[in-house]
Amino acid sequence: MIVVIVAAKKQNKDFISELVRLLEKHFITVRAYGGVLSVKKSNPAMIICDTQSFDTVKAENAIVIYKDILPIPQRLLDIRHGVAIVDSSNYQLSQALSDTGLPAITCGLHSRDTITLTSMGVDSAVIGIQRAIVNFDGSITEPQELPINFTKSIDRFTLMTAAAILILSGNSHLLKGKM
Repeated sequence: MIVVIVAAKKQNKDFISELVRLLEKHFITVRAYGGVLSVKKSNPAMIICDTQSFDTVKAENAIVIYKDILPIPQRLLDIRHGVAIVDSSNYQLSQALSDTGLPAITCGLHSRDTITLTSMGVDSAVIGIQRAIVNFDGSITEPQELPINFTKSIDRFTLMTAAAILILSGNSHLLKGKM
């Protein structure tokens, strides 16, 4: 199981809702927001929560998504295998990332980002993986371009974040096709 922790301000509910919608297409999920745990099915592959719900997070495998809240101090995260996903367009957030102690996957439109978009249309995009990514199962996803299609418009950071989660979970093959 992978714990996905979203560090986003409350006004970014659209980001969280869209990300959850994309992930629920491929995984059985449990949602925990605002102190509420919502279990729809048994044996979830992911627990998705926000940073305001918990004082401390303990997990074997975890992904911390930094959208617009400064990094959670390492003392609050008890994670054995963790990765931070960060929006590289937020310079202050990118600079503060070293406080987390987590390796980072940067998402953005720069050549230095781990995951980028090499093209983006109304109903399709090409995701560029610019550096090798070690998945939670120990396998490696090599640099490549992955063309994807989607049924409705998706925010760039949301799309790159969903791609990073699919890659880290060892499911990059799910990017091929409709999201």
